[in-house]
Amino acid sequence: MFGYVRPEKELLLMRDFSRYRSIYCGLCKAIKLRYGNLQRSVVTYDMTFLALLLLALSLEDSEMVREGCVLNPIQKKAISKNHAALDFAADASILLAYYSALDNAQDERPFVGQMQSLLLRRSGKKAGRQYPELSAKIEASLKNLNEMEKGDYDPAAANVFGQLLSDLFATGAEIVDVPERELLIRVLPDVGFALGKWVYLMDAFDDREDDLHNKQWNPLLKFSEEDSRIFAEEQLKENEEEVDRLLALLPYQRDGAIIGNIATIGLAKTRERILAGIELPRV
Repeated sequence: MFGYVRPEKELLLMRDFSRYRSIYCGLCKAIKLRYGNLQRSVVTYDMTFLALLLLALSLEDSEMVREGCVLNPIQKKAISKNHAALDFAADASILLAYYSALDNAQDERPFVGQMQSLLLRRSGKKAGRQYPELSAKIEASLKNLNEMEKGDYDPAAANVFGQLLSDLFATGAEIVDVPERELLIRVLPDVGFALGKWVYLMDAFDDREDDLHNKQWNPLLKFSEEDSRIFAEEQLKENEEEVDRLLALLPYQRDGAIIGNIATIGLAKTRERILAGIELPRV
């Protein structure tokens, strides 16, 4: 369900793109350090955005180092390291992957879900001990979604996933050193809610034809193909506007240009490509 919250690479300055990649790679490294090499596969653009956002709001920046990685150990690249924002995004990535795997094991892909949940079980339990309240909320939200998916097609399922990301962003607001915490505590959960609805509906439209063919539940199957497109486009645009409005309220210490690129261009470009059936480019 993840990978839609991304920048528009062609419209980023080179230094901003390098910074974005350093955070993506830093999140990957943080997952490795906290949970092991195999778990690196759970890194996503969506959780990279969370790490970027929390870093942009933090008083202190991450440490920047040059290191190789498992994909290219010889060529060194800039990597962000040693920051609570990266650690939290790593923990959140594991929690989302683990509970999503458990959900899949009971639902649409039982074999794949069972294998994934077994591979992630130890890491998921460890992350859950770090954030027991958040872990319980993520589990409850995905169970709620699972129950909804046993009934009629209902686009309101997007609100459930919105609440999941709202809870996640709310926790993120508590763990970084920021100058205006009360503002973050008010605004970040709403950012997560709007973004969560956007991600869910984007994924639903992206998967609609496959789900129709495979007789899987999809909220947009409530509508005809054309009405699905109209409904999805309208809702996605509304969510994009809300995300942009909320992010404009926050006091950035750095990286505002990257946040702005994602909020005002990246989300819209992703929507346009998915609605047109165009494969998303690599970032």
